[in-house]
Amino acid sequence: MRAHSTLGVTFHPLMFTILESKTDISRAQAKLEATIHRALRRQETRNIGYPGGTTENATVYTDGTIWYWAENHANPNPRRLNWFGLYASERDLEISVEINTPFIGVNGHIAGFFARDSDTKRTYLFHTGRVGGGTKGVHRRAFMAWSDRQPIEALDSAGERTSGLIVMPVEGSGAIQPAIGYIKSIAAFKQAVRGGLTETKEFKQKIREFDDFYSEPRGKRTGTRSSVIDYVSRHGDVVDALHAWLTDRGTPSGTRLVKSPLIDLGLARRKELLAVYEVKTGTTRSDLYGAIGQLMVHGARPTCRRYLVVPNSQPLPDDITEAVQIHEIGVLRYEIDETGVRIK
Repeated sequence: MRAHSTLGVTFHPLMFTILESKTDISRAQAKLEATIHRALRRQETRNIGYPGGTTENATVYTDGTIWYWAENHANPNPRRLNWFGLYASERDLEISVEINTPFIGVNGHIAGFFARDSDTKRTYLFHTGRVGGGTKGVHRRAFMAWSDRQPIEALDSAGERTSGLIVMPVEGSGAIQPAIGYIKSIAAFKQAVRGGLTETKEFKQKIREFDDFYSEPRGKRTGTRSSVIDYVSRHGDVVDALHAWLTDRGTPSGTRLVKSPLIDLGLARRKELLAVYEVKTGTTRSDLYGAIGQLMVHGARPTCRRYLVVPNSQPLPDDITEAVQIHEIGVLRYEIDETGVRIK
């Protein structure tokens, strides 16, 4: 990927590389399942229903909120089935999303894949964002626009780009948490489609904005090298926690909290932004230069307040601290552990 220069300093965006060898994929899948089994400790024998059939007597893992089931599938497209859904005790389980992975190589017909962060060497389960279920309006573009999730690119050995969404790291403290949020967001999206909420003029405009913004290649949001907790996959959790925190504090009459492909979170009155928040999962210079630039562009109006939201455990360099003070950018801090996110 091309290097970028900001404020006279050149940096190279970090990359994800897709795992392709049979050995690497097998190891990643084994770690993924071990991590999920530790988090979802209860086993049950259940039927799993889906359009066109039922898988009977499947051994699922659950915590009473979500469930997970895995099995090899031979033909067509040999793959490891990774099925996730919301738990139900009184009826057959239903699949919210299939994040199946190939046994070897890259297969564009399979919606899941593993990719490694070239910097931290952490491995993640990715999903292309393709969601199904037999309902009109349930498709990738609509889901991504509805959920405000940002696709990240990964490169294969041939240099080809695959765009996907991080579901979870395959191991680590609290690794299951972003997957829980992802499953819930897909289930909520499908409910929104059934309720007609994605047929509005406003939502169709949001899809157009999504298409326009992501027509060009995008890099990833970088994480921290040192923390046991993985930050890369928790960006959406932080935005959600920030939304809840601002809601609890109360917003001025006539305003609303908004998200878009351009900003993580904003406070708006009609079409005017009164405040803009940029969440970063790390405090590398590339993170901070990008955040300050985004805040200055999207919070350019003199009446718009600008906020940088960064991990509490990572200090800002002195020159960055001086810059945010000069440009009147507020700094909010957050902490992450296995159970959630707290805004400071």
